[in-house]
Amino acid sequence: MVGWRMLLFVAAMITPRFLGHAVLVSGLDPRVVAWGKTAAHQWGIDTAAARAPAEPWPMEFIVPPGFGDPPGCLVREGGVADCDVATHLGVRLTGRERTAIDCALHLPRLEAVTVLDQFLRAGLTEGRLAARAAALRREGDRRRARSVLALADGGAASPRETWIRLALLDARLPAPRTQIPVRLPGDDRTRYLDLGWEEFRLATEYDGEEHHTASADRRHDDVRRAGLRELGWRIIPVRRDVIPARTADYIENVANALLERGWKPSHDHLLAVMSRVRAARRRPP
Repeated sequence: MVGWRMLLFVAAMITPRFLGHAVLVSGLDPRVVAWGKTAAHQWGIDTAAARAPAEPWPMEFIVPPGFGDPPGCLVREGGVADCDVATHLGVRLTGRERTAIDCALHLPRLEAVTVLDQFLRAGLTEGRLAARAAALRREGDRRRARSVLALADGGAASPRETWIRLALLDARLPAPRTQIPVRLPGDDRTRYLDLGWEEFRLATEYDGEEHHTASADRRHDDVRRAGLRELGWRIIPVRRDVIPARTADYIENVANALLERGWKPSHDHLLAVMSRVRAARRRPP
């Protein structure tokens, strides 16, 4: 018994990069099930979206009563229905639907929506998750799950795109559409814009360091965006350091662009947007 507890302690100190291997310790007892962020990570979800990538976090398990509380781990006593237990890559963990709902209920709002976006993009359906949310026993849990699910969008191609979309929604700007298809002049392939408003020919795109630092990538972006300008589109790029450090500047830029292109909010609505911009300026990143 000492052996598995020590393994759990050591594994809990490992950064998420190695977590998939460390969670194999769940196989040391058939009653232990990985859940929450630990299960989401094992399903291939980027659970480090709202933290520094190397920041360690404890592993999470559901254990039977009296099983103990290993140091460095987060455990919940209880059981998991057989229909909600899966084995993935040799690890016993909650199934994808149960994991998504658990994350919606227990993670902070930004992380919860980020996780649900990725699960939807990976193939879960809003209908199935909505049914799971409706079946929750507590009314507070049902409200929480519905509110997070209402914000989720499988069109987000990266966690940062989720951050951008939530920043726009929280600022009371019109809800953007994700993955807008466009055909560029002289190009027979369909291209997709990350986020935007087709009626205003305005889009905003995340320029991640992993895809936009090489000179060839930048030239490709320049050619692509020149073609979009020919079609009347305006593109507002978002670098990695904008959200959350310069959220207020970004929101103000997008709001002004929407107004210039024909968005006509009511006076009270516009005041609400301005109030959120001011609040974002006061908020530490």
